[in-house]
Amino acid sequence: MDDSAYALLPLLGILAFISNIRNKRRQQTIEKKEKEAKMKEYTRKEARRPSFEIPEQTGAIYRDTLQQEASVWKQLIRLNKQNNWRYGAFESEKYVESIFPLSEHQVAYFRYALSEGELHFNVVVQAKFPKELATDLFVLAAHLNNLLIFGKVIVNVPLNIVLFSYQNELALYDIYPRKLEEHLQRHHRISKDVYWAFQKYMDEGEEPAFIIADLIKMKNQSEEA
Repeated sequence: MDDSAYALLPLLGILAFISNIRNKRRQQTIEKKEKEAKMKEYTRKEARRPSFEIPEQTGAIYRDTLQQEASVWKQLIRLNKQNNWRYGAFESEKYVESIFPLSEHQVAYFRYALSEGELHFNVVVQAKFPKELATDLFVLAAHLNNLLIFGKVIVNVPLNIVLFSYQNELALYDIYPRKLEEHLQRHHRISKDVYWAFQKYMDEGEEPAFIIADLIKMKNQSEEA
């Protein structure tokens, strides 16, 4: 081999290195697009209904906050009674706690609190996690929040809990009473997915990205069944 051929070896090595980087980036782009497509499929199933709807109770439009609060409180109690849910009503603190399952073997207290013109939906999906796992739990919460268009996953390190939370204006549930039961059911349904994701991490220590991929796959299979 002559000297010119040897001189080309470093250049060939650089070109091979660049080609390898480009191939990796191309594969990452493909994987990212596939993941985004799956995310869109998941969020499509939880998509919002059109924002414009004919009011069910037109008179409620003119009520003040206290009147709306009283109306929504009555609706909460009525729904719990009609459905024979296990619940407790704490009128002085203005919140109701209902007991619903998160899985076949786990139940939780779902708190619905009326505060400052809003109804807050909260449930603890994970409690007493080791502090050293907080970083991974934040990552998992971020992945879930990227998927969700309803509610938010909150990792509260000082309280050592993970919450699934949602809130909306009391006026919405006063004007559209059926929205209350719809959102109660929706909050419960999504909370079970959030619980499943965090419990899988706690039990198996699997990477958050893989857990999200498994969740999307599970939801898609459930939808097709």
